[in-house]
Amino acid sequence: MAGGAFGIASLAGCVSDSDDGNGGAGSSNAIEFQDFDTDNPHETLPQPTDVLFDHGFNEGDEQALANFEPRDQPHYGNPVMEPGSSDSYLDPDTINFAFGSGESAATIYADAMDPLVENIEAETGRNVDFTVLDSSAAQVEAMRSDRLHLSTFSAGTVPYAVNIAGAVPFGMLVKEGTFGYRLWVCAQRDNEEITELDDLRGKVVAHAHDTSNSGHLAPMALMPEEGIIPGEDYEIQFSGDHNNSVRGVDIGDYDAGMIASSSYGDFVTSGNFDPTRLRCIWMSPPFASQPSCYHYRLHPDLVEGIKAAHLEYDYSGTSIETQTEQNEFIEFDYATHHHPVLQIHEANDIEYNIGDL
Repeated sequence: MAGGAFGIASLAGCVSDSDDGNGGAGSSNAIEFQDFDTDNPHETLPQPTDVLFDHGFNEGDEQALANFEPRDQPHYGNPVMEPGSSDSYLDPDTINFAFGSGESAATIYADAMDPLVENIEAETGRNVDFTVLDSSAAQVEAMRSDRLHLSTFSAGTVPYAVNIAGAVPFGMLVKEGTFGYRLWVCAQRDNEEITELDDLRGKVVAHAHDTSNSGHLAPMALMPEEGIIPGEDYEIQFSGDHNNSVRGVDIGDYDAGMIASSSYGDFVTSGNFDPTRLRCIWMSPPFASQPSCYHYRLHPDLVEGIKAAHLEYDYSGTSIETQTEQNEFIEFDYATHHHPVLQIHEANDIEYNIGDL
């Protein structure tokens, strides 16, 4: 999620240090950390993860967004698809709309997106059937088979959706210019054996799953640049998702984890985890995340209404803001804003086949 400092200090007290419901032994908070320097953040790591949340380093800012170099074509893979003719348009009576995937997304978004759904219905004159599917693969397959017309996708899944399912990214939910998420490499807060990346050698490190951007593909591309080769210098164990990685690091199943700050933030704001329990030893630049995408064959009149519902409304004060801390959609250009992710896919020799999801 985006939203900068979102009240972590108050949330940290929601869970007892001695019994947080996650099976952890509780943090003694005995280790002292240097003051976090927002001008030189990497020089003042490691830091407890609540400190990074409070300073907004779980996301990118307006300057980072402005720094993207405009591109006419995607760096890797195919450009977005275009309908062959008007005869091929999809013109459904009901627009099938998915936001996020998995159990945690269902908890967060089930009611939060009601204002957006209402505006889509008003702008298009069609009913909207809102759902949260079980997985990213299910989202891609549903759009590929014309059963899903509008959806967000996780960063690592977006290129699959574009290349396989005909998704056209067009908007991204942000809060006042802050966007996306970072890859955080996390260990237990008081684990003095892991304070920098070099300490991962010989350890067991959680990766989310093999198509996750921050949970696997980004580490595979970025860690060698930092002198650490996943799968050689440390053992990779797939946890299944970022929340499992957080839990697993906390209770000692893994020595460290490659974790998306957005998923972690959602886990924290839902009251299920105390962020003072983990420390971040390294973080990446921000990635753009969860763009809204329509099916490339959707009728242009419906596309126009869908874009209007996203981009021409202020969602401040609505359930979208209260439940996600984000309040507006901005335009998202696939070739430009997804360039870092496409570089990671290229480095991992990703091929866009439905069976690889």
